[in-house]
Amino acid sequence: MHWKHHALLAIIVAVAAHPVAASGPPQDGELRAAFAAAKSGTLSETQRRALQRNPLLPWLDAIQFKQGIAANSAPLALIRSNPQDASTAWLIGQWRNELIRRQDWPAAAQWLSAYPDSGIGSTCVQLLAVDPARRDAAWQKSALALWRGESKAPAYCSAVFDALAGTATIDSSAAWQRFDRLLADDAESRLAEVIAVMSADDAALANRYRSVLNDPSADPAGLPRDARTARVLQKSYTAMARKDPGLAEKTVNANSGSIAFTPEQGNALRQEIALWSLVNYLPEAEARYSALPEAVRSANLREWYLRYRFSANDDRLTLAAFDQLLPAQQQEARWQYFKGRVLERLGRRSEALPLYGAAAKSANFHGWLAADRLGADYSFCPLEQRMPAKDRAALHTGNPGLMRALWLWQLGEANYAIWEWNAAFKLLDAEQQREAVAMAQDIGWYDRAVFSLEANELNQRYYGLRFATPYSGDFSAAAARFGLDRAWLTAHARAESIFMPDVTSSANARGLLQLLPSTAETIAVRNGIAWQGPESLYRPEVNILLGAGALRDVIDTYDGKAYQAIGAYNAGPTAVNRWLAARGTLDPDFWIETVPYKETREYIPRVLSFSVIYDWRLKQPVVPISRRLAGDFSPGYTPVPLRCPVPAAPKAPAAKKKKPR
Repeated sequence: MHWKHHALLAIIVAVAAHPVAASGPPQDGELRAAFAAAKSGTLSETQRRALQRNPLLPWLDAIQFKQGIAANSAPLALIRSNPQDASTAWLIGQWRNELIRRQDWPAAAQWLSAYPDSGIGSTCVQLLAVDPARRDAAWQKSALALWRGESKAPAYCSAVFDALAGTATIDSSAAWQRFDRLLADDAESRLAEVIAVMSADDAALANRYRSVLNDPSADPAGLPRDARTARVLQKSYTAMARKDPGLAEKTVNANSGSIAFTPEQGNALRQEIALWSLVNYLPEAEARYSALPEAVRSANLREWYLRYRFSANDDRLTLAAFDQLLPAQQQEARWQYFKGRVLERLGRRSEALPLYGAAAKSANFHGWLAADRLGADYSFCPLEQRMPAKDRAALHTGNPGLMRALWLWQLGEANYAIWEWNAAFKLLDAEQQREAVAMAQDIGWYDRAVFSLEANELNQRYYGLRFATPYSGDFSAAAARFGLDRAWLTAHARAESIFMPDVTSSANARGLLQLLPSTAETIAVRNGIAWQGPESLYRPEVNILLGAGALRDVIDTYDGKAYQAIGAYNAGPTAVNRWLAARGTLDPDFWIETVPYKETREYIPRVLSFSVIYDWRLKQPVVPISRRLAGDFSPGYTPVPLRCPVPAAPKAPAAKKKKPR
């Protein structure tokens, strides 16, 4: 055993009797200073000696090497000293990237021979490593195969294509093959590189195609009546259908005689036109859907037809629309519940009851809504993650990679922690994986339950793992200050960030409740809370308080109607107001189902369902989800019991074979 594994075992044994959350990385203070130094390239030998028996020293060496990589030679000594470590795998990739940056193709090819990589970039490196004077017919054949078949190669692969362009290998046929590949893979942004090597006549035609792709209204007259033109126009008109289904239909009809669409292409186009007509609730949607052959109606299209029928609020016609669902869809709790609702509104409750009963077996939004209609308990079958103490201790003490991952996370080194976590996690069995997630939760690494555990039926029932309850005091205080339901506020944070305080969205929304700095500042000023600047939003106690204020504002804007407030928190008030103007007379559950944005349509039920789970997690009386839907938290309701109706546990997924360790 290598000395560092002896050292790691000794350190772990020393802390194994204590909870993981209490056992931070050994030499914490020295490590933090050393990581800061390594990332600036100034890790001293004195610091290294002080940490020479620390299991995280290989990461410090790898990071220090990376900082001076432009002036370094191959890190072979570091790799040989820690051949199995995740830090080594990371360093191998860093050196490969550096050789590519240097365009040292022979060295890069040699490196890839020693440390293979399956990416398409490796093929490019091998081709570029061949001396230009020795690039024979076999080389050209390999390069041409890459040209024809690969649309998403790294940028440096263009050097292969440039070299190929200097030969007679790329003829008209090869150029068009690449054009077709780029088109098929939605890589139209790279068409210019193909057009650049075409003959004048081919380039002129290709540019016309590109014009049609960029502007679906462009006149296709004069384009060849062939399969390529049909593919280009199908793609173009599909894009048009998303924006203006009526114009797309008109354009397709006007040009149908001059385009060689196959029956499949024609049906696919008309399906897109029907879909976006339904999504936009256009008057013509019914006719466009009905005109489609039954066989070409996708499951998604059928669901949208039902939503379209919901929007009309005509229960008789809506009931008939359920028949067009596929058999598998008719067994889903969502559609069983809604069919029951329609039957009940038609005065046919006796027919609705079996549908509610079937739906209520599901532990989800629609299942619980169905249970409310029956006055029944909620289906809820939680499982507890609890390995035997001996096995738990063995996992704590016997998995160096897992412990390094947890220590790195505690040090704030998230990127390196994820490298270690992924390497260790894939070698664990299902029970060990759940225990590893519990260990991660103990130190505040909450997103592992979502991003690491396989989304199977069994794992879904480990609610304690999947629904952490951190920052309890902050959530309680913020909820009390702004008069919010604590479970709702906690559920919002779980839906927004999985309780990861340092996340930032592409729109610059920050922290647990994903607040824009401008919104947070407004909330702070209005409520007499000291504004401490945008960076303070990464502090949970600040973000939770201001996020509670933001949620209170949106609730008040929508008169306490939770489903509208949750929708506005996700999609913004402009979108929600537009949907309310169009379909505001619908019952709340039907209105949610007609929301055009998939993200928001799923987000509203998710937050409401999470709120029920957090009632359970926080040991509070469970508010019926139908009351939550309306935002009604007034006294007088009967808390809902949670009960598992099926005692048998679901069959566990087949165990995956693990690599030998």
